[in-house]
Amino acid sequence: MLDLVINSSIQHTLLLFIPLLFAVILKLSKVRSWSLLAGVLGGVLLGPAVFGSIAPSYWEGLFQGGVSAHVQYEQFVEQQNADFIAAKDRGVNETVLLQLKADQHYDRAQKEQAWVAATWKDQRTLRDYVIVLIILIFLSGTVRGKVRGTAPPMMSLSVGVWAAIIPCGITALLVIWFLDSNVASALAFGACLAAGPWTLTRWEQKAADDSEQGGAALMLRCGHVAWLTASCIALYATWHSLGAMSFVWLLPLLCLPFMWRIPSKQWKLLTLFVDYAAIPSVMATCLVLIHPIEDLALWPIVIVIIFCADARWLGGIIGLGILGGRESGSAMRLATPLVDAGISQLCMAALLFGAGVLTPSFTLAVLLGAVFLDRTASIRMKFAKN
Repeated sequence: MLDLVINSSIQHTLLLFIPLLFAVILKLSKVRSWSLLAGVLGGVLLGPAVFGSIAPSYWEGLFQGGVSAHVQYEQFVEQQNADFIAAKDRGVNETVLLQLKADQHYDRAQKEQAWVAATWKDQRTLRDYVIVLIILIFLSGTVRGKVRGTAPPMMSLSVGVWAAIIPCGITALLVIWFLDSNVASALAFGACLAAGPWTLTRWEQKAADDSEQGGAALMLRCGHVAWLTASCIALYATWHSLGAMSFVWLLPLLCLPFMWRIPSKQWKLLTLFVDYAAIPSVMATCLVLIHPIEDLALWPIVIVIIFCADARWLGGIIGLGILGGRESGSAMRLATPLVDAGISQLCMAALLFGAGVLTPSFTLAVLLGAVFLDRTASIRMKFAKN
């Protein structure tokens, strides 16, 4: 128990303060998307590519876990290889050798499963850490992103659902057909792109209100509907792997609707902590278990870059167009705030990756897409003003 406490304390300290240091440096350097990029730098530095290469045993024990089971697995494989060579040297006939090899393959798979189970158990401290930080991120965004006004329920439902199912559906179908992904992983991948914004920045509120009266309130409500839709998809995908435990590992998704009822307040310390520490740390906690080269896959990144922005926007425009009453140009400008969901993608990906549903290559693609959305926000800002 003492080793677990010490180990998790070192984990959390590194994952909190290393990205925080990068965040301060990038902020002072006036780099765009400094919060997300700080998490990328911290995660790569603490991950398998750098820290894991310099001190692989210590990195495995600190972040990956399952060290004892890994050692047992390696020793078991070495013993199996020695037994097979010895049997071959004794002149055992080919049929017996094939049967021995099949038995060894089965036993090796059992040991490997034990190793995976031990790793999953040891990574609980990382999952708990991410859950706490994401709840704080949700809370901070909710209390500082309130807008005045109301939105028609049917309009909010139409726009929000379409803004979620278009990117999720297209993404899931593409990765199933062309990347041979299983359904649960494909839906989890799509859920990351389906998550809409749960808070709006000032320029997004102004752009929506300039498009039509009460536009900001409508877009915020549509973002909430998109989040609820994405959360249902994420819970469904996770349920296939974890059953009822999916409600534990996706706890922030269940808490978010209740946070929307909290009145707006100026919690400056919470805002500073989230921007400088929580968001970079969540990014770093994901990347600390992902190799940025070995897990890099081109097509998932291409899919995310194309559909994380345009498909959300298209879904919002379709939802607005179904109920009519707007010109196409007005609908396009009004739906612009639905695109800026980079932090939403980050939070959803962190939860689903921690739950083991989202693969490393898909997670890396979603995280890069989150940075892409944040970096291109200025382009959408200029479009909204015209």
